[in-house]
Amino acid sequence: MEALFGTGGTVNTSDLANERVFVEVKRLCLMGLDSATLRQRVAERLRSAVPFEGYVAFTMDPSNGLITDAIVEEMGDESGLRIFLERVYFEDDVLEFNWMVRNRLPVGLLSEATGGKLEQAPRYRELQAPIGLGYELRGAFSTGTQLWGGLCLSREEGRRDFAAREIALICRIAPHLGAGLRAATLQRELHDEQLG
Repeated sequence: MEALFGTGGTVNTSDLANERVFVEVKRLCLMGLDSATLRQRVAERLRSAVPFEGYVAFTMDPSNGLITDAIVEEMGDESGLRIFLERVYFEDDVLEFNWMVRNRLPVGLLSEATGGKLEQAPRYRELQAPIGLGYELRGAFSTGTQLWGGLCLSREEGRRDFAAREIALICRIAPHLGAGLRAATLQRELHDEQLG
């Protein structure tokens, strides 16, 4: 609790906002929501503590790490997703989600991974820069070594990079979101089996 207080015992409002978002996201992950609803609601809650202009929230197949679904907001039109899948997804190894899980890195910044040279990442050149987006934060959501989903938050060109406090919040929610996406996937598979 003392982390919520600054010097002199005053409450740090940013820390309180982060704590509120963490509690809300953790609750969402325990509600048994389907994966699309879970990803949308988590992104909505995160926006107040970790501002961003656009996001993509994925689900992954834990057996091969391939994307099974994507929710895209403010990241261009459908052609952007097609470009990503056709020209970027299999070639862009900068902060690749499976690599992040193998290296126990739940959150990564594109700026750090490229040494400040965002243009080294194909997704920046092909997708983000053309629509005016700059810095990116990636989250990989797993249970152990099984990758269940990922998140890319992007900021408008010219805005500051993601701060340590924002990265710490995503790190805190990562295991909960991994468990929530796993539960949603297994629930859907069970439902599909019962119908089949």
